[in-house]
Amino acid sequence: SYGRWPTQSCTGSIRMTGLREIGPSLWCLDSHFKVWGCKGSTRMSVIGDTDGLVLYSPVALSKADIAHIESLGRVHTIIAPNLYHHMYLRAAAAAFPQARVLVPDGLERKIGPIPRAEITRSETGLSGDLDHHVFSGHALREICLFHRLSGSLITADLLYNFHAEQFAAEKAFFRVLGIYGRPGVPFYHRFAIENKAAVRQLIDKVRTWPVRRIVPCHGRIVEHPDAGDAFAALGGFPDIALMED
Repeated sequence: SYGRWPTQSCTGSIRMTGLREIGPSLWCLDSHFKVWGCKGSTRMSVIGDTDGLVLYSPVALSKADIAHIESLGRVHTIIAPNLYHHMYLRAAAAAFPQARVLVPDGLERKIGPIPRAEITRSETGLSGDLDHHVFSGHALREICLFHRLSGSLITADLLYNFHAEQFAAEKAFFRVLGIYGRPGVPFYHRFAIENKAAVRQLIDKVRTWPVRRIVPCHGRIVEHPDAGDAFAALGGFPDIALMED
């Protein structure tokens, strides 16, 4: 069942350093941030397509990280995936001045001007190797991607998967929320839903993609032939989509 396999079919650790390949034309860089003195784990995805590279959810980049990325190809797009993943966006835009910068609607109202910012919409053009969905019915304004070459669903905060290698504070926090040790979404996401029809659209969209890998920004990467169906089942949103207003 979907409730059993994801915990056993995951890869990745915040203890690993440097850019690492996780699929065809797909790399990630695990990192961390600090909130109220506590460390939290996060991840940037580096996605290869016919035009070069896309950076999804930038993290703090060292000179060595930038050099490694440049050795893989030309960064043509940087994506801030939602209204909360922006801490290192401006630094990434400065490191790759040729790149377009895609942001969710409302981010500049929240943090001020961002160099070269374009609001990501459903009709925003990406390469043929990438599809995207803008979850506009949620306060996050999340932009998730599907990378065709690797069969990967790439998301920031629509799925978490915290395990033993995570930092102490986040392990304790997600234990309290009841989703430690397995993929899931905290209960408080349901209070951020602004449009239940948009939840149904998200689920339907993900199910059109042949997803076999889920790359979240927080926690282990999930790999399974039916990962897309599992996301729809475990993401915490299907019951909301079926609720009456």
